[in-house]
Amino acid sequence: MADAARLVESPAYYHRLIDFCADWGLNAIVFRLTDDQGCSMRFASHPELVTHANALTPDQMRELAQHGQTRGVELIPEIESFGHATCITTAYPELADTDPAKHFTGLIPIHPRSLEIVTDLYREAASIFPSRYLHGGCDEVNWGFSEMSREALKTRSRAQVWGEYLNKLNAAARGCGKELIVWADHVLRKESGILELLDKAIILHDWCYWDNEQGELHGHAKAAMDAGHRVLGGPALNWCRWGPRIGTPQLRNVESFAEVYRRFEDARCMGVLVTQWVPGRYLPGSMWDGVAYAGVALNEGAAPARAHAMQRFVERHYGALWNDTWADVLASVYDLAPPRAQCAPGWMAPTLPVPWKSEEDLRGVVARGDAARPAFTRVLSQLAVCRQEVRRNLNDFEDFVLSIEYLEHLHWRDRVLLEASRAPTADGVALVSLIAQRDARLLSRLDAEWDRHRPATSPSKTQAFPFMHPEDQLHFTFREAAVFSAELAREPARCERLLRGG
Repeated sequence: MADAARLVESPAYYHRLIDFCADWGLNAIVFRLTDDQGCSMRFASHPELVTHANALTPDQMRELAQHGQTRGVELIPEIESFGHATCITTAYPELADTDPAKHFTGLIPIHPRSLEIVTDLYREAASIFPSRYLHGGCDEVNWGFSEMSREALKTRSRAQVWGEYLNKLNAAARGCGKELIVWADHVLRKESGILELLDKAIILHDWCYWDNEQGELHGHAKAAMDAGHRVLGGPALNWCRWGPRIGTPQLRNVESFAEVYRRFEDARCMGVLVTQWVPGRYLPGSMWDGVAYAGVALNEGAAPARAHAMQRFVERHYGALWNDTWADVLASVYDLAPPRAQCAPGWMAPTLPVPWKSEEDLRGVVARGDAARPAFTRVLSQLAVCRQEVRRNLNDFEDFVLSIEYLEHLHWRDRVLLEASRAPTADGVALVSLIAQRDARLLSRLDAEWDRHRPATSPSKTQAFPFMHPEDQLHFTFREAAVFSAELAREPARCERLLRGG
């Protein structure tokens, strides 16, 4: 999946993603065209919608879809048609159905204008993408708050309104010659009664990123097929739980879906689409190993993936000879990857530090009183040895190293700051000056990595975006941190006051 609606990357990067998927046996990419943050393509039918400054043109998108066809990789357009719809409701606030006290967003499903706009977008996407499928989204919907919806719910159940709206979306997609896919969280997992009301032609995309229990996954897939629907599995590589690197549990999530869906001998089981969310959380050039692992798991199963996927990746992508050092590096990177605190259970620790970028943040680090020491320094020393063996895709290897250096640096920043605050004789000003220098060097390298894969002038690089946690915008948040450390380095008195608890 290409989550372009959150952050639009360069056409060259998307071409490379298509080629990489083809090389590793992955035959479809969901290309997300809309979300709360904006449209990743310039829709001629609705130019008034919130659109990313560097959104792709229809011609660029058509070229990508055609390139996918030549490589055997089907690009499936996704248009969020119910939830995640701020790009629409900003232009048409009368269509917003969202309870402001709750997370996520929603369109009014019974407002005729909602369906009209979505149908226009379907029609335009259908003219560009040759895929037989169109993904309508419909996950994580926050709806029922508007006066129109509250009035409708006096005489109809939520399930009835849901079912009627999804069936209308299906009719709209079929009118464009497409078969509709929808996320199935509400249909299969959250709200009873919807499944029985849906048109059987709707394909259910059962996503679950935290559950590795194969019996549970099998049960949901079987429920969808028993109800007459086709079903897709939906594990994740990167999602809310992770930052620059994903942890070993996500490989298990992909494996679990692969094992369950490979065992079905039912034509209604359409396979697995692996998702990867919010590109601002990670460095794009550093993530190829996870995609390769997914390719092996889906095509061959969990056991071959665990036994051989990382070796094949190192040998094929980097042209390096697999040895114990490479094996330890890849295992360690996944085992050490810190989860994000807001999406991880309490037992998953230590969590990913958020770079301190204000006085409040700095006081929080000092007050917390502890700082983890994960073994990223050891891994980096091993990577220095591995670098000598890299014969291909050196920039990707350097991006991989940079992602580890970033994690090492965040932990180091917290640790040395805390140590200085506890040592009355420590030279805090000299320490903050050192932090500022290292911040500046790392920021320069992060910017260079961004510019290789993404438009250099992208607002996501330098501006906060709505519905985004600071960790969702790695580059922007670290830029703020580097600015703050540089300010402190120029203000010795302020620096000393903060380190001493002032």
